[in-house]
Amino acid sequence: MENVVAKFGGTSMGSAKAIQQVADILGKMPGAKTAVVSATSGTTDKLILLGETAATGGNWQEGIKVLVEKHEAILAELGVTVNLENLWKELKECCEEVQKKGELLTYMKDKISGFGERISSNILPEVLKKNGFKSVAVDSYELVFADNNFGEGNVDFEKTYKAIEEKLVPLLKSGVIPVVTGFIGQSETGEYITLGRGGSDYSGAIVAGALNSSELQIWTDVDGIFNFDPRNEPRAKVLPKLSFKEAAELAFFGAKVLHPKTIKPAIAKNIPVKILNTFNPSAPGTLITNEEEESIKSVTFKKNITIVNICSAGMLSAPGFMSKIFQIFAKAHIDVDVVSTSEVSVSVTVDNGEADKVIDQLSKFANVRVEKGMAIVCLVGAGIIHDKLALLDLFTAVQEHDVSMVSQGSSKRNITFLVKEAEVQEVVKKVFNKFFID
Repeated sequence: MENVVAKFGGTSMGSAKAIQQVADILGKMPGAKTAVVSATSGTTDKLILLGETAATGGNWQEGIKVLVEKHEAILAELGVTVNLENLWKELKECCEEVQKKGELLTYMKDKISGFGERISSNILPEVLKKNGFKSVAVDSYELVFADNNFGEGNVDFEKTYKAIEEKLVPLLKSGVIPVVTGFIGQSETGEYITLGRGGSDYSGAIVAGALNSSELQIWTDVDGIFNFDPRNEPRAKVLPKLSFKEAAELAFFGAKVLHPKTIKPAIAKNIPVKILNTFNPSAPGTLITNEEEESIKSVTFKKNITIVNICSAGMLSAPGFMSKIFQIFAKAHIDVDVVSTSEVSVSVTVDNGEADKVIDQLSKFANVRVEKGMAIVCLVGAGIIHDKLALLDLFTAVQEHDVSMVSQGSSKRNITFLVKEAEVQEVVKKVFNKFFID
């Protein structure tokens, strides 16, 4: 069945005016559509603080009062009535339980964190009904099933896809717009569980994958994905198209774009993903698909990086030496971003603060030197490896700066290098000017 899944983030659900805009967008959208919603902006952080306050015996009651007043004001401005009493009562009972235990256990943190989505998913259907459409709230506790890895649940896709198809397809066929809670699901033991970073995007992709949707739309507060951070460069432009792999490179190296994990179900089903602006719905946005066009797309950067230089004569002609190094990082649960090697040394980059976990172990068999205060710069675009002038242009642009750990061969879509964090803003602007302005 031809259908679209539209996910609306926290800013899109952030006020009465924004929620009305969301309802208008859905109303004008042709064909069958499913909405997946985040909590109203700022609510999730307030809920987590609420749980932490309860754990320390603080005045969590005042926190609930603030949230109730916030949502009552939104409802009053929208001119709709939604009975949220049972949800507020349930939240109060959660806080009482946390206060009694004197600690915020992970399963309870997940449950408290998800109340924002449960509330907003009950508000939007009433606005749609007021606009003349049939709509119903659907709690993803009944749709998305995961393990007990609280904080970042691992989804059971077979069970989840079956539940989504059984519950949502009949609604869509009858012309109803389902409004699904993002971010949450049901654990193996029947508790509410959250899906981790970008959880609502992930929820949208899961629903789109289950329904074999024609498109997954991610509605946010920007016109699409830019070739440079528009907050730092007014000449930055929206990219009309990106491939999934290019988007992954940008996300990995610090760009504020969709994280590839969150749209993995859409990638697996080859469902196009479109980034759109709730507050400027006429903007064409950015379309992400499997198709690639060879061109340089964007420059991005990632700060708060540490270089770990590991040098040992034992590396020379020693099979398994690299494996030994990376097992140490793996056991410490440290993600390595960039790697550079020579005959007797290897340099890796990690987030600031992570290196301290492994220095002692590495120092047992190698000389270890740490460089803090670094930043990764990344130039992204399909076919960049075939561009004979790319390296020349790049290092002409940054010739006045000290550059280290240059990497191109590991990817056909990026060139990465490191500079001092204090210089990164100046460096990326020079790269932007060279490739996108000059």
